[in-house]
This record gives sequence, structure tokens and C-alpha cells, in this order.
Amino acid sequence: MDDVVTLTTEEGEDIRFEIVSEIALGDEFYAIMQPVEQLEGVAEDEALVFRIIEKDDGDEYELVIDDDVIDAVLDSYNAMIDEM
Repeated sequence: MDDVVTLTTEEGEDIRFEIVSEIALGDEFYAIMQPVEQLEGVAEDEALVFRIIEKDDGDEYELVIDDDVIDAVLDSYNAMIDEM
């Protein structure tokens, strides 16, 4: 998947992310994303997990900081990759 989304920080800075995968867990949907350009505090091979919030005017992405949720999303992703 090579979808790119632009997210705006609270400070108004636009950051472009490539969506690596989208994962459904229960009633929630998540996106695993990597910054298109190097982002301070994020390793080059590191990905971030965002919760997808569906809105009438398009999807909204919320950064996940709960380690248990991040682990569950990444475990689901790894299981999906293993099945391929």
C-alpha cells in the first residue's frame, strides 16, 4: 500500500505519512504509518500507530500512545504478514 496522508500538528506543521497497513481490532480501525521524511524522535525504520476516526468529511487520525493497543495492532499486522 503506498497511500500518503498529510497530518497537521497542533502547531500547524504538516507532516506526510505513508500508510503501511490498516488493521481492524474489534470495533476500532488503526493505521500503521511511517513518516515520508525523517521525523525527529522517530527512527528511520520505525512506524507509528494511529486510530482511524471516520467522519462525514473524511477520516481523522489520532496518534495511539497506549502501549497495549500498539502491541495488539502490531501483533495483528505481524500475524497477517506471516499468513502471506
